Amino acid sequence: MKEKKKTKKFRMTNRIRENIYGWMFVALWVIGFLVFTLYPLIRTFVLSFFQVTITSDGIRTIPLGLANYKNAFLSDVEFVDALLTYVGELIVQVPIIIVFSLVIAMIVNMNLKGKGLMRTVFFLPVIIVSGPVMQELIDSGATTIQGVEDMRIMQELIMVLPGVLGTIFSNLIDSFIMILWFCGVQILIFLSALQKIDRPVYEAAYIDGASKWESFWKITLPNLRPIVIINIVYTIVFISTFALNDVIVLIQEYTFSVNQGLGYASATAFIYFVVLVLVLALFVKIYGLRSEADKRLAKREKRRLKAIRRKNR
Repeated sequence: MKEKKKTKKFRMTNRIRENIYGWMFVALWVIGFLVFTLYPLIRTFVLSFFQVTITSDGIRTIPLGLANYKNAFLSDVEFVDALLTYVGELIVQVPIIIVFSLVIAMIVNMNLKGKGLMRTVFFLPVIIVSGPVMQELIDSGATTIQGVEDMRIMQELIMVLPGVLGTIFSNLIDSFIMILWFCGVQILIFLSALQKIDRPVYEAAYIDGASKWESFWKITLPNLRPIVIINIVYTIVFISTFALNDVIVLIQEYTFSVNQGLGYASATAFIYFVVLVLVLALFVKIYGLRSEADKRLAKREKRRLKAIRRKNR
């Protein structure tokens, strides 16, 4: 008689089951990204090389090559000015938002009464602010410091500065309160990072005679290095995708314009995307150079504190 071959039954382990569940949840996001984000991006990039006309019969395209991109840089003065102003505003606004968020997070992290109320007050604008709401606040003058532009010093400073810098400085004054209004998420991220720093490190530094100012530069800031990069990226992306961004408003106008159309709007949108990526890389690179020095300083400080602890034992 032939011996029956024993078949091994497949048993699903907990690890395999968890991996399957994980891929099932991730698959929903991947499918959504491919259908609703990646395909429209590819389609938009292809249309940027055409003159697109929307008719009752459908979309008609005429090949133009790189003409849309050349016109954006060489003929469209309004788009170039808006792009330069956008880059200048990012260079000015991002450091202000990061520094203000860090200061407020350190204040809220102290043992103060009403900390929960303060956190709610600073995070509330993130919930209620949207394009139409912010536009109403801008129109009513609630996002600017009243009377600052009327000061003679400010007027002379705006006149002395070159065209783009004068525009950036004027926009900074007009939207200073709105800039600080965008700090809610960054404050919470900094606050969560501050609460994870070990207290014994500060105590050892105080025993060694370090002041609060020295502890901030040698302990707090080096430990917040990854969080600062996260907040920089978040701030740049948030400002760049805000509904009232001048470049986005201009691209939307091009989309429905008779002279430019969807093809030209697609080209300007991809130019804007490339500029956004370059600005992100610039900020991360600049902070990365500083953070490497902070990292070496933090390691040196930790070794010194460990040596002090061993002596005290």
